[in-house]
Amino acid sequence: MASQRLTQCELHDLFLQDVGSIAENVIDNGRKPLYLRLAYPFNREIKVYIFNCTAPPGGRSIDEFKVQLILDRQKRGERGKFDTSDGRTTLIVGYASPFIDLSDGIWVLFELDKHLEFAYSANIQVYLRQILPALENDVYVCQKHNQEILVLSQRQYLLNALEERFDIDLHVMLERAEHGTKGI
Repeated sequence: MASQRLTQCELHDLFLQDVGSIAENVIDNGRKPLYLRLAYPFNREIKVYIFNCTAPPGGRSIDEFKVQLILDRQKRGERGKFDTSDGRTTLIVGYASPFIDLSDGIWVLFELDKHLEFAYSANIQVYLRQILPALENDVYVCQKHNQEILVLSQRQYLLNALEERFDIDLHVMLERAEHGTKGI
């Protein structure tokens, strides 16, 4: 199983390639996050924290991929927090390459609300059994044991995956508002 890593610039480039011509007003300084506006049909400003999603050897089951949550300028021992204060839609995205070719990866869109604050180098996991169905479907949605809803897709279906992530997040937010619980 591959555990190679792409640079932050390479991750941003792949994301922008896969979003295509609807990416506008891109602010990419080669660091997290990537800022852009998605034009029609999305018409929204987004902030994307993109991470490698790797399966390093040792200490974990062989089919476990993980994202290590470390923000730029976050120091060891310091808690991290995704900034949602600017009104942009904030996304946590992993890029998994379960095969030899790094350009043949799977996008994993995590549920922001489950990871708003985190310890330095905290892990978010996704398993090969959750990644592989994305090869057979345009978009694959699954729920983890902690109730987190993941949205996965091959590169060519990233826009479909973004639409699904936005729809799920809206549904969760409305459900929480209806029940008076705190959320995104």
